[in-house]
Amino acid sequence: METSVVLLLTQLEEKLAQRICSKVGHADYCEDILQEVYLKMLQRIHLIEKADNIVPYVMRLADNTVVDYYRKWEKDRTVHIALSDEVSETVPEAAGLAQQLSVSFISEMVGSLPPIYQEALVKTEFLNIPQKRVAEELGISYSGLKSRVQRAKQMLRIAILACCDFKFDKYGNIVSCCGSDCN
Repeated sequence: METSVVLLLTQLEEKLAQRICSKVGHADYCEDILQEVYLKMLQRIHLIEKADNIVPYVMRLADNTVVDYYRKWEKDRTVHIALSDEVSETVPEAAGLAQQLSVSFISEMVGSLPPIYQEALVKTEFLNIPQKRVAEELGISYSGLKSRVQRAKQMLRIAILACCDFKFDKYGNIVSCCGSDCN
């Protein structure tokens, strides 16, 4: 029976991808969700084999995975909003427009990071939660969290450098910054 299920699922691959992508609208996220559906299908192969009608069962599994994606997205969005609020509270009232724009810019860039890196960076660097506590909250090792934070910083650095045309002096200090729309 298992080989017939695998054959059926192979035939459903395109239909599943279309269904998920039509609800998500982003190719990378669509692929991620599709992989998660396959993982759930492997974990539940015994239930799929016993299902009277496999196609609706698998489609329902895909729909539920998309719903889980949106729930996680909403949670991550809340973290991003919390970051914006937390960082903007640390900017003194007397700070100029440039500092307020920097906070907004950094918040947007951090918000563009993948959720696992975003959460690690926000909690450790912006909310000043000790790394050991964050590691416990996330259920990962302390060294794993440190690596995740370092990767997040590197991704943030790459995103910022790709976004703006920075000019540096011979000591590595920023002398000017101009967006892609500057001449």
